[in-house]
Amino acid sequence: MQRIVATQKVAVVILQKWCRLLLVLFAGLFLVFAACVIWRSMYSIHRFNATTRLLYNPRQVPRIQNMSDKQLLSVLDRESLKLAVAEKLPMGADERACLDEGLEIVQERRPSNLFTLTAYAPTWTGAVEKVNSYAQTLIGEYVNYRGRDLANWRSSLVQRKNGIQKQIAEVESEEAIVKGHSGVASPVETLTTINALMSDQRRNLSMISVQIANEEVRRAKLEAAVGPLWPSIVTNAATIRKKSAALEALDKDIAKLRELYTDLNPKVKSKLDDRQVLLADYAAFLKGKGIDGVTPEDIDRIEKTANDLVESASRMEALVESQKSLEQEIKANEVTATTLVAVIPSVERLRVKRTDLERMMREFDEQLDDITYLEASMANDLQQIERAGAAGDDSPFRGKNFVIAAGGAFVCTISLAIWLLFVELFFGKVCCAKELAAGGDVEVLGSLPKEGALSADEERDVLGVVALNFCNSSVAKGVALVCRLPGAKPQPKFSSVLDWSLSMSGQRLFTLNVVPNAGFKPPADGKPMINAVRKGSSGWFPVSNRLSLAPSELQMLQADLETLRKDFDCVLINMPEGEWRGSFFDQLLGASDRAVVVVGANATLRSSLAGARRRIDAAGKPMAGLVTGATADMVRLELDGNR
Repeated sequence: MQRIVATQKVAVVILQKWCRLLLVLFAGLFLVFAACVIWRSMYSIHRFNATTRLLYNPRQVPRIQNMSDKQLLSVLDRESLKLAVAEKLPMGADERACLDEGLEIVQERRPSNLFTLTAYAPTWTGAVEKVNSYAQTLIGEYVNYRGRDLANWRSSLVQRKNGIQKQIAEVESEEAIVKGHSGVASPVETLTTINALMSDQRRNLSMISVQIANEEVRRAKLEAAVGPLWPSIVTNAATIRKKSAALEALDKDIAKLRELYTDLNPKVKSKLDDRQVLLADYAAFLKGKGIDGVTPEDIDRIEKTANDLVESASRMEALVESQKSLEQEIKANEVTATTLVAVIPSVERLRVKRTDLERMMREFDEQLDDITYLEASMANDLQQIERAGAAGDDSPFRGKNFVIAAGGAFVCTISLAIWLLFVELFFGKVCCAKELAAGGDVEVLGSLPKEGALSADEERDVLGVVALNFCNSSVAKGVALVCRLPGAKPQPKFSSVLDWSLSMSGQRLFTLNVVPNAGFKPPADGKPMINAVRKGSSGWFPVSNRLSLAPSELQMLQADLETLRKDFDCVLINMPEGEWRGSFFDQLLGASDRAVVVVGANATLRSSLAGARRRIDAAGKPMAGLVTGATADMVRLELDGNR
């Protein structure tokens, strides 16, 4: 995250450096793009535009669905229709190539059945003719499309209707077969009638059974009333009445004679004797028939009862006959009802099926009528509200063109800025001290100007400020490795100012120069240490190999540094310029307390600075930074900031 933030800060510094150039570039590109856009707009085939509107208002029927507004737009907004317009009007090759952009159809939001047509052309009359031709082409295409749609719908309905007619014929044939098996024309109505009839017959049969039971009870009572001799009495009733009548006549004659004579009179006595004989004969007759003691009144009563028995028997026979007849009729009706019950489900199923098929036939007929109605009215469904008579002029100097030019210039400028930023980040050179501060882990000491870039007073002020920053920084204590990167130039004046500043602050400075052993000549008055040569506040540490210090050399360097720490407050180790190969730098850095990185403004590559920072961060050493060879403006800006 810290590295990303540092990169962003460096990018800001780079963009500030190139800001003026980018602004000039943007202005130039804007002028070029604006000229191109205006010139193209002046001679564009879309210079003039004409507009008209189409209103979609189809007739509504409940059974046939109309095209929705979106479906209509998908039908009308096709490339083939625009080509049809091109065939009707004389168009140049350029207009045909840009036909998609030259004709537009847009659906309005409210109302959604309103469509706006726009045509673009290089001339005023061309735009008007094109938009009107476009409107008529769309109307004709809608009529053709809707006509084909309705014709297909009609054909489908006719086929389905013919299929339904065949099914109805099959159902009627099956109904005839089923009714033929049942033997009746209307099984359901017949079954209802038979069920009602059987209900009445069962009710009558129940009543007859009750009557038979009552008659049997009555007959039993009559038989009990006449007794067991009633057949014999009834058979001999005439003889009994005759003999009884003879006795009654004789008794009447005796009564008349007694009025005149006594019982001793021969006439009376003869009559009495005749009566005795007749009475004995009557008694003997009754006795012989086994009906002793029967009086004429008994005979009348028994005969009446016998007549009632005969009448009851006759009535009983009639009731029994009626009962048998009803039972036979009920059995016959039950057989018929059973047959009809088995047939009725099929009949009812076929009836319901036939009813549904007939209903579907009626619906198909209604839909066919609706299709006929829609076919007659579809020519007026899509109408052009008003023919276009004028066209608008698209001015080449309108704000949109300048916005397009500004957008193009902005994109090109941003692209160049990104390219410059990429090149500067990976292949560019350090420009100022702000880049050192971007990492956040470097104490920035300041920037030193190019030789002769500033006046003597300004140069003195700058050197004093940088020296003061050095004295106040953490590198002014202990051992610091001075890493002069490629492109950084030495500043002799700064060394003398730094010595004076440290002396004024009471700090003792010692400079140890690491030099090659070959060709090194120690000063005559130099003071030898373990391996270094010391002369006043300067010293030299010769090495035999610039790629790596020998273990003995490293130990001697550390021993010399320990001695110098006791005698001086600040020890600066000057590393040979460009010696970064191998472990030489890492060994010197390990022997130091911190590092001072010196870079050259517009001379040291950012990749070199990044590599040094990585190696110093890996060693865990604090770091300070110094820029040399900076421009006069940059140095003055930093100087004003310090003031």
